[in-house]
Amino acid sequence: MKIKEGLIELEVKYISKGKGPGKKSVGYYSEAMVISRDLTVTILKNYFNKKFKALDLLGGSGIRGLRIEKECNADVTINDNNPKAIEIIEYNKKLNDSNAEITGFNASKCIPDAFYEYIDIDPYGSPIPFIDPAIKAIKNHGIIGITATDLPNLTGTNVKKGMSLYHSNIIKNYLKHESGLRALIAYFVKRSAEYELSAVPLISYFGGYYYRIFFKMERGIKKLEKNLEYVQLINTLSINKVLGPIWIGNIHDIDFLEKMEIPDYIKNLNKIKDLKVIWFNENPLFFYSLENISKLFGTNIPKFKDVINALIESGFRASKTQFDPIGIKTNASLFALRKIFNERFIK
Repeated sequence: MKIKEGLIELEVKYISKGKGPGKKSVGYYSEAMVISRDLTVTILKNYFNKKFKALDLLGGSGIRGLRIEKECNADVTINDNNPKAIEIIEYNKKLNDSNAEITGFNASKCIPDAFYEYIDIDPYGSPIPFIDPAIKAIKNHGIIGITATDLPNLTGTNVKKGMSLYHSNIIKNYLKHESGLRALIAYFVKRSAEYELSAVPLISYFGGYYYRIFFKMERGIKKLEKNLEYVQLINTLSINKVLGPIWIGNIHDIDFLEKMEIPDYIKNLNKIKDLKVIWFNENPLFFYSLENISKLFGTNIPKFKDVINALIESGFRASKTQFDPIGIKTNASLFALRKIFNERFIK
């Protein structure tokens, strides 16, 4: 069946309409991942001001690579190791009058002799098998975009698997999604450092059942040493456990965000606008759960908006977070927060 996304048409064999990763199959198309592709196009259009070379490492139906080519002025290579997927990509290439190069190498082993300004890693599961080959093939000042859908390994459900794969201990509590994303960043930063590259998060997105992170890759020992300082263990005294190592630095590049323009034709225009507002205030490490602090302070859960307004009126920064619908990012201490609750919400 034919569908349209962004500025391209596509022939797909299977459409997943649910919120989860869906069923893995050749030519698989996920409606839930449209925002991931919209974000990719938005970021690349804003980052590169001239033609660039891009690699869609795990092509699937070819949709991401074809959109990058048509919407971002890129020379694109679309790769997939499955011959049936290659047939579908070739068909979609013709359907869109594309000049993309189609390849079939094993992406977990190596990338043939070529270097790219952008490499996309969007697997079904963990990105780990594909990270090293991508780092070796990225150009200085290029971007690597990675997706992870194996969130049980990153959020404390599968503790041993999380430790063996990502070398990080994540505690399964209300902070698990931010912790998991920061654990993934930490892992990628350390892998990049082994190749003398610093990886700095440009934009980080939590899509409910997956993480999507775009890294700016740069050479330079001083940058690399500074970058590694942000990979740390966190001693969570309240439950007497050590968390991490995780990335404690910024998860969004504010300078990039300020200049980022969102294409007006994409499906998720308004959602990305809303996310952009959240991202501006999301860099500080961790957040308060309104449910948890209300329980701690012995009160009913007040309205989310009222708490945000009370914090701002008291001179603090306060905003939503993508990691929890009632999570509050703020620079207020727990003591200051308790004072506000005592004055405004506890009768």
